[in-house]
Amino acid sequence: MAKRRLLMSALGMGVTYLMNNKGARDKLFGAVRNFMSKSKQPATTAPSSRPVNPKLP
Repeated sequence: MAKRRLLMSALGMGVTYLMNNKGARDKLFGAVRNFMSKSKQPATTAPSSRPVNPKLP
């Protein structure tokens, strides 16, 4: 129960900080917007340097 109360207090302080600090709020929203736009793009994978079927010695 104490952990939940501590978590709620921290969340409340964070929300209060964001409500009072427009620069931090804009920065956070920009980061979330950037993350969401990247998550909508198809994933690109780097080419593998290992062969697909390596021969075992």
